[in-house]
Amino acid sequence: MSTAVGDRAVVAAWVGSTNLGDELVFSVLRRLLADRGVESVVPSVDPSATTADHGVDAFNHLNPLALRQSLRNADMLVFGGGGLLQDETSIWNLPWHLSRIRAARRAGVPWAGVGLGASGLTTARGGRRVATAFCDQVAVAVRDQRSADALTGLGVPRVVRAADLAWLADPPARRGSGVLAVCLRTPQTARWRPAMVGPPARPSLAAISALAMAIDATAAATGLTTRFVALDPVADHPLHLRVADRMATRAEIRSPNLEGLLAEFADVDVAVTMRYHGAVAGALAGAPVVSLPFSPKLAALAEDLGPAMVAADSPDDLPQSVTTALNSSDHLAETVEGLIDLAGGNATTLDDLLGAV
Repeated sequence: MSTAVGDRAVVAAWVGSTNLGDELVFSVLRRLLADRGVESVVPSVDPSATTADHGVDAFNHLNPLALRQSLRNADMLVFGGGGLLQDETSIWNLPWHLSRIRAARRAGVPWAGVGLGASGLTTARGGRRVATAFCDQVAVAVRDQRSADALTGLGVPRVVRAADLAWLADPPARRGSGVLAVCLRTPQTARWRPAMVGPPARPSLAAISALAMAIDATAAATGLTTRFVALDPVADHPLHLRVADRMATRAEIRSPNLEGLLAEFADVDVAVTMRYHGAVAGALAGAPVVSLPFSPKLAALAEDLGPAMVAADSPDDLPQSVTTALNSSDHLAETVEGLIDLAGGNATTLDDLLGAV
């Protein structure tokens, strides 16, 4: 750990939304900074909730004046973690997030990226934006090999292969078994509009019915009890209700807060997920993972988890994919331990940033 003293960091990520995966990532980062004597100040979707939940100073993420003032009073900018470097969901995503780096550059504070995902960079224009922005960072720690390859391929310097910050969360104590965890999510919004503008995309009735039938078949084949776990209570919980309403087998429906999120996986035998951090939570609890089609970041995580994470190409494949995952988890504990070690690269990057203050 660096002995350099940095008093205050602006953390530029996606904080204060209802997405518990992003909140889990930030909670780990806040702890890493606090362990180093650094206070966090955060642009947030919901500043009052962020202050209450994480005990940090927060300001509205739509307030550029507050960002500039916070950077003038800060010693550094920490960019990340999470999948900020992507343009698959919206053409507005990259310009918005990268503007924080430009603000730090104008304020003359050093910065580094931590726990970042870049597997969602899908356009040449997006790649050029990232390459232009990532030129003077102390380092950029990425969460998977695809992200490392994407950034080094763009000529980004000082890329550190790490892992997602959530791997450094305290795993839940194992307390039983017999549960099939399911974490679904609604489709992406149209790329041409900001994600928070307009009505959310909704799955079709046919898609809902297909998921319900597949989960029923999986529960019958394995003898496990289905538990829906909403990683975004606002977006995911209504979808879980719709799917469960069409199921013939019994299902528990949980909508935890951040504090109770990982505990929901303590008795899970296998996790079926469209959510990245649903996979991380399941694996941390010792459960193999099955991913349903959604985003390239799940494929990047599958490369790290190896046989313990199986991709179901469609809901029809779910029963067989779950059976395969249950029979392929012998080395999961060792794999997770390796990812926890890799995630330590984020802490090393923070130490290097502190040394540059």
